[in-house]
Amino acid sequence: MIQPLISVIVPCYNVEEYLPKCIESILNQTYRNLEILLVDDGSPDNGGRICDEYAAKDDRIRVIHKKNGGLSDARNAALDVMTGEYVTFIDSDDYVTDGYVEYLYKLIKESGVRLSVSSHQTFEDGSSAEICTSPLSVEIMHTNEALTSMFYQQIFDTSAWAKMYHRSLFSDGIRYPKGWLYEDLPTTYRLMMECDYIAYGNYRSYFYRIRNTSIEGAPFRPLKYESCIKIIRQLEADHRKMSKGVRRALNCRIVSFAFHILLETPRKEKEMRRNLLDIIRQKRICVLLDKRTRQKTRIACFLSFGGIWLVNLFANYGKSRK
Repeated sequence: MIQPLISVIVPCYNVEEYLPKCIESILNQTYRNLEILLVDDGSPDNGGRICDEYAAKDDRIRVIHKKNGGLSDARNAALDVMTGEYVTFIDSDDYVTDGYVEYLYKLIKESGVRLSVSSHQTFEDGSSAEICTSPLSVEIMHTNEALTSMFYQQIFDTSAWAKMYHRSLFSDGIRYPKGWLYEDLPTTYRLMMECDYIAYGNYRSYFYRIRNTSIEGAPFRPLKYESCIKIIRQLEADHRKMSKGVRRALNCRIVSFAFHILLETPRKEKEMRRNLLDIIRQKRICVLLDKRTRQKTRIACFLSFGGIWLVNLFANYGKSRK
């Protein structure tokens, strides 16, 4: 039986230290019929050369060298030229188990869906990722159930990686927003909304590395706030397309996102912080009445009643405990 071609897209920028481990983990896949697209996004280090060296050794690898345009632009460049029937994304500072692609494809094939999700393992840079040995399970979820779980930040999240997509999901022009941070959030839910069902498996096939230089660990910059506002506006514009239960979960996700950026925003940026707090205030009642709301999101809502000074007090308390 002929296996369908599966594209693996790996954007590369300034990660020469981690890139070989990432590429090796892809080359070691038990699923062999791969198109591996390494996108050198104008990287100033030796990443482009490393990609070329691997391409010379394995004809499944194609290297795209381009001017730096950011993570979204790199992914989109590969999406525009990929030839696989299915596609999965791997960040170049992460790595995957040998069975990553096969597991995600098996979920799709056996469930008759167009999108599959696997669990992942998070680890701090410099430490070792722990191998999970818990019993494996598979769940076929209606799109509304999947979106609800994702927005409540429960079973899985909005990341582009640790998922496999049928190429048809991108055929209507869905792409990652260029120039935005947190680009997975405004894209993954739209891809899911194109599906009737998705398949989720709890096998931890993806190892996600947390670095100080990653978006989450990097110092505040205005683009974080600007991206947050753009994403929230998009989410609210798509609000009417969702079921009542999904909308409730979405409100929680918006509050959680706004609170996350609020805590990162310096106190001197008063207008930014005021706008983020207003977003929380607008949704706090319905979020507080929702039994599925996470504790941290409830805290954000309660703090909004006290205003910025109470948020500052909470932030100071959090810093003192680190």
